[in-house]
Amino acid sequence: MSQVETTPHEVEGRWKWPDWGRGPYDALSSVMLGPPFEGHLELSTEVDGEPWQLQVSYSKSGFAPRLSDGINAERLYEWDIVGRGRGEKKASFNLSPRFPNMRHWETGEPVNLPWEKQIGDVEGVDVEYHTSNIEPDRGLELLPEFFAAIFEHADERVHSEYFRTEPHEASRMWAYERYVRITRNWAEKLSSAGVLQKVTHYLSDQEGVKAELHINNTEVTNHQNRLFLDPASAGKLLPGHTYGRKFEIYQLRDPDAVSKDHPSYHPKIEVLVNKSMNDGEAWAWADRHDVTEQIEETLLNALHWEDIPLGPDGNGVYVADDHFDAVARDDRVELYEDPTPRLEAKTDHLLMTTLRDMGDTARDVTETVATDGGATVDDLADELGKHPATIYRAIEDLDEILELDQGDVSFRVRKYRDELRALVESAEFALESFADRIQHVMGLADHIAESSPFQQWLAENGAEIDFDGDGEPKRVRIDTILSQLKYGSFENVQTIATEALEKWRKSGNDPALLRRAYLTWKTPGGGTETGYVGAVADR
Repeated sequence: MSQVETTPHEVEGRWKWPDWGRGPYDALSSVMLGPPFEGHLELSTEVDGEPWQLQVSYSKSGFAPRLSDGINAERLYEWDIVGRGRGEKKASFNLSPRFPNMRHWETGEPVNLPWEKQIGDVEGVDVEYHTSNIEPDRGLELLPEFFAAIFEHADERVHSEYFRTEPHEASRMWAYERYVRITRNWAEKLSSAGVLQKVTHYLSDQEGVKAELHINNTEVTNHQNRLFLDPASAGKLLPGHTYGRKFEIYQLRDPDAVSKDHPSYHPKIEVLVNKSMNDGEAWAWADRHDVTEQIEETLLNALHWEDIPLGPDGNGVYVADDHFDAVARDDRVELYEDPTPRLEAKTDHLLMTTLRDMGDTARDVTETVATDGGATVDDLADELGKHPATIYRAIEDLDEILELDQGDVSFRVRKYRDELRALVESAEFALESFADRIQHVMGLADHIAESSPFQQWLAENGAEIDFDGDGEPKRVRIDTILSQLKYGSFENVQTIATEALEKWRKSGNDPALLRRAYLTWKTPGGGTETGYVGAVADR
């Protein structure tokens, strides 16, 4: 199956070169200051056959000049080179000098810059870059070409290697965005109870993460629907991901103002990694390929989890524009199992197990709190005709799903309240049908049907598996009550262990590996037990 090629939108950061001292900066200043340009130049050039319009101008820095600079000014200049290409392609570069003992132009105090800590007390040039609709490496290729074009236009010689070497390892990126453009109807599938809502709903139950969902449908659906994920949230969703990011569905405020044949009639699906969402940390320019991989995996997996076709081959999903070609990529992006049903299965199983094991009072308490949205112990005692001590004992039995705070009773997880309320209000609050009802509501059954037999077993039993450093199974944990008795109100642990080995084998794995793993489960007495999977199955 082919996959669509994403395209870059915005890229920002800073390159650093100590290779030639201040040479590039001083050379440009000598050409641009004074006649004939007087600090401003516009010209046309071509780079690899592609036309570019260049504009060169200056801005005042915050740095005082040295006596040896020999200029009659309070502040050093910084040079801005702005290139505009076809469509909305843009490449902007700000060149600023660096040298030891830099001083503030007004106070005369030393200016503490990252340059000194990262590179040392040496001269060099710092280049802040901002490109639009250009691959990051293409931006680095354009800078020396633009620089050389300026000197050619001025009929002046310049060192041919300026900016043609790899930037210093201290060079950074702090913003990087890529996108695809899809038709309106497919974008609406993403926003209508789609991946943004699912991810937000389940991350709300995870400790140590931060995520925010912003919906702006004021003018039109999908005008600006954004999900912000911190690094920990990203790691919960996709293996090995470490950068904070924004996932956005962006539609023009008034898309009907353009023709239905115009690309902007349809929304962009974008993923942005930037410093503010990455715990305030920029990342090394050398890591740009890793960031590209994480952006593309986020973008394509989100589409994949909503069953949106990834191939651009005549399926009517993708819309080309001036920069997004809507073509198949050469290298495939790694696709992962949708994590939201997996998180759902774990939460559902905990809820089902707790409800199955509760007594009448606990059941009544759960039903009342679900329908009322919360209650106090005294109110529950009055309504149910029970002594407050009985209510407290019921809440203690329901510690996994209810919490008590100064006499107020509420659900630990919003999902529990929402699902139980739906069940109670639909008169389907029957424990024997609860699992089927949950699976129907959340679409878990369809997901399980597409998984391997062992993945099905994990989901159906609310189990988790850990692997060691060699990728072999280390421990299987089941958050449910299992009994060693063959007959009784609880499932038999030997049967469960035997099923695990069978499903593991049917998934194409060596049973001997799983037999050596630990199995941990809850006991009817409230404790936990652990044994080897193989030994438990052989009992």
